[in-house]
Parts: sequence; structure tokens; C-alpha cells
Amino acid sequence: MQITLFKLAPTRSLRCRWALLEAGLNFESRGNVREIFETDELREVHPLRKLPAAVIDGKPLFESAAICTAIADLVPERNLIGQPGTWSRALHDQWTSFVLTELESWLWCTDLNTDEQGFLMPRDEQVKEIVPQNRKLAERSAAVLNAHLQKTDYLIENRFTVTDIIVGYTISWLQEVGWIVEFSHLIDYLDRLHGREYCTLTPRA
Repeated sequence: MQITLFKLAPTRSLRCRWALLEAGLNFESRGNVREIFETDELREVHPLRKLPAAVIDGKPLFESAAICTAIADLVPERNLIGQPGTWSRALHDQWTSFVLTELESWLWCTDLNTDEQGFLMPRDEQVKEIVPQNRKLAERSAAVLNAHLQKTDYLIENRFTVTDIIVGYTISWLQEVGWIVEFSHLIDYLDRLHGREYCTLTPRA
């Protein structure tokens, strides 16, 4: 199997790299410099030239959650995800959709509107006044995860899965912007993830 991952360290490609390492799959990396966004090679895989993107046995795939899910399905013996049609798989879809739409969207909007370098969005188009609203909505969703993780160490079947890779990245982002202080169970959850050998998240200072 041939796998190429288009990546840049600060992006959601960290999810995909972690999933590949947990899966024990060999892969080739492309990128890790900002110039990757301007290449025709990336455009052929992702029409918006965004990261991450991957080519798996000649087939292009983009969106980090889709890539991580596909990786987990490639190695069923690793038990990184519930099999299609199982309740565990339904819960994977639930928590992945929840964190991407109800939590990460507000973090991303905040990044777009506070990027001092203007790389994500030109500074004259940013709306910084939206940040307090984003925080309120993000914290509402974070409280849901915090309550769930009060009862279990991991999101599904109380065992580590690729769902934790996808969600853990977002919780780490929440910590990076300082919106996690009130959520002790999320902090403990991140500490557990940081303890894994292949974790690509940056531990808190």
C-alpha cells in the first residue's frame, strides 16, 4: 500500500500523521513548508489546496476526519474504530460530527479573525468583534464533552480509538486559545492522550 500525506505541522494534518503512526502504516510526507499550498500537486488532491490531503493507493482524499477514518479502516486488526454498521461506528460518527461542527467551527472562525499575519484572512477583512460570541458557543459545546469524559477515559467503549485523535486535536486547540480552564475532565483527557507514544499534540507547559 502506498500512502502520501500532504501536511504542515500546525494544521489538522497532525491528526492524520498520528492516525498513520497508530495504524503502523508506512507513508511518505509532502510539504511541511507553506509553499506547499501553491503547488499544482496539492491542487490535484484538494481542489481548494488545503491541508491535510492524502493519496492512498493512487486515490485522493481530503478532510482530516475522512482521512483518519479511512486509515483506521485499513487496519481492522488494530481495533482503532468500530466496524461499519456497529453502534461503536455510529458513536464515532456522532462525536466526530459534533466536534467539527459544534466546537471546532468556532475555534476556526476565531483564528481567521485574529490572524495578525493575515495568512488565513487579510487583516482588513477580519471581524475581531465576533470572538466573544465564538468563545461562548465553543464553551457550550466543550461542556458537553467535559460531562461525557467525567464518566469515561475515552470517548467510545472506554478505549482509545481514532475518534480520540480527531477530538483530541480540537481539545488541544481549545487549550491553546485558553478556553479550557473550567473543564477539568478535558484537561485530564488531554493528559491521557499526551501519554500515548505516537501522540502528535503539543503538551501544555
